[in-house]
Amino acid sequence: MRTIADHVLDIAQNSVNAKATYVKIAFVEDREKIVIKMEDNGCGMNKEELSKIFDPFFTTHEEIRRVGLGLPFLKQNAELTGGYVHVSSTPEIGTVLEATLFKTIDCQPTGDLAGTFATLVTSSTKVIWEIQRCLKGKCYDFSSEVLDGVDLSSPKAIVAIFEYFKNMELSL
Repeated sequence: MRTIADHVLDIAQNSVNAKATYVKIAFVEDREKIVIKMEDNGCGMNKEELSKIFDPFFTTHEEIRRVGLGLPFLKQNAELTGGYVHVSSTPEIGTVLEATLFKTIDCQPTGDLAGTFATLVTSSTKVIWEIQRCLKGKCYDFSSEVLDGVDLSSPKAIVAIFEYFKNMELSL
């Protein structure tokens, strides 16, 4: 994963794969650090599964792939900056992930957050996406509930959503 936005996309895809219908993403960035917090109401994990999430050869989605590199890479990249990743989960309740990456020379670039958020919102109409993005004290919030009734298969709607997030990022 080349950027932090790639990690966000991967973790959010884990939530979708876990059959979440609600995913909340907070991406808070200041001069010193980036904090990512993601919460979902997916199937959750038991203690045994949770103890293996940073093992690259462990995945609960063997029908999709045989390795799970997303969380191990996120942990490695966070720790290279002096940061950390913490995950808590409860079966049938959901999962909470918090990652802190310090802006050292080892920190990956942020990447295309606007494109990442727009991709998530337009990719799964079965999920309510709550997104909060803050940069140096300025924030915007988005809820996919405002898109209720919007045809997300329409190219015009998709372009409008991508433009919305692009403009929101530019406003920060």
